[in-house]
Amino acid sequence: MMESGHFPDAVTYTSLMNGMCREGDALGALAMLGEMEAKGCSPNSCTYNTLLHGLCKGRLLDKAIEFYLMMKVSGIKLETASYATMLRALCREGRVAEAYEVFDYAVGSKSLTDVDAYSTLESTLKWLKRAREQGLAV
Repeated sequence: MMESGHFPDAVTYTSLMNGMCREGDALGALAMLGEMEAKGCSPNSCTYNTLLHGLCKGRLLDKAIEFYLMMKVSGIKLETASYATMLRALCREGRVAEAYEVFDYAVGSKSLTDVDAYSTLESTLKWLKRAREQGLAV
């Protein structure tokens, strides 16, 4: 592609990162973000949300939290689905206090409607309770 003078744009990079995340290589996708920026291509909100989702799905929660905080500080808007993914991942790992922090921020910043946020948090906490009742380590 580049040999022919065509350079990938944010959509192309994001598509590649999404594929990497789906294949379980969220860290590789995160490294591609650095490559993308080094080549002068600016990521968009979809790029960031794709990576956050991939980190959560890959159970790389500490990296996901670090990435989430970077997004927050940089003023990058999270999509509703990204907040839901963060809430589920935090609750799944038993990090309920952190889930409530994300929840409070999302509702306070008007990024989630109360209905979306409460529904996500409620269903995730119910799942966590059922898992613990069945003796699953979460």
